[in-house]
Amino acid sequence: MSTVGSVSDSSSLFPSQQSKETSLGKDDFLTLLIAQLENQDPLNPADATEFTAQLAQFSQLEQLSNMSTKLDSFAGMADQVERQSALGLMGEEVVVQADRFETDGSNQTFGYRLDTPADEVTLYVLDSNGYNVATLSGSGTAPGEHFVDWNGYSDAGQPVAPGTYNLVVRALDGDEKVLESTSLIRSIVSGVELGSDETRLTTAAGTFSMAKVEKVGVVP
Repeated sequence: MSTVGSVSDSSSLFPSQQSKETSLGKDDFLTLLIAQLENQDPLNPADATEFTAQLAQFSQLEQLSNMSTKLDSFAGMADQVERQSALGLMGEEVVVQADRFETDGSNQTFGYRLDTPADEVTLYVLDSNGYNVATLSGSGTAPGEHFVDWNGYSDAGQPVAPGTYNLVVRALDGDEKVLESTSLIRSIVSGVELGSDETRLTTAAGTFSMAKVEKVGVVP
């Protein structure tokens, strides 16, 4: 009498599928488990301990699959919330963490954050070639956030050309040691870009990611 050998190699059941897919989902796993039970040798049945371990693996696989589905759902909800929040910022003044901005010659408001007291703070506006075109004195040296208005003019008293510039904040202590500081840009939101990868806010100082927004509304 011929006997049916134990099925332990999934490639014998699904040879063509095995070559196309390198990972199994929970449905595939369950199909293989049932096939193993149906084709096992009646004279040499599957070990109960091994079968229990396989069931435990299936349970873990199902839990991970469900968790992944929930995380995808949460991510989609978070994306929708971000988009709605961005649309609600139209016309609002925001403070973003950035050291790169755009100007068309109109007034701009820069800022900086200090973690420790400084003795002197200077802000520099650099063009795309790294040349300093405007120098501004800081408005405060205490820890916290401070803001400075810039009229769009160079140190030579001429309006700077429209384009992209860099903001550099240099904070020094009494020993002229450079202190940690964070560059900030303050502007009003005039548009919202709802991209597939991220949401961005359009302002007179350029376009910034929602992730860079630190404050909204009335800013001292």
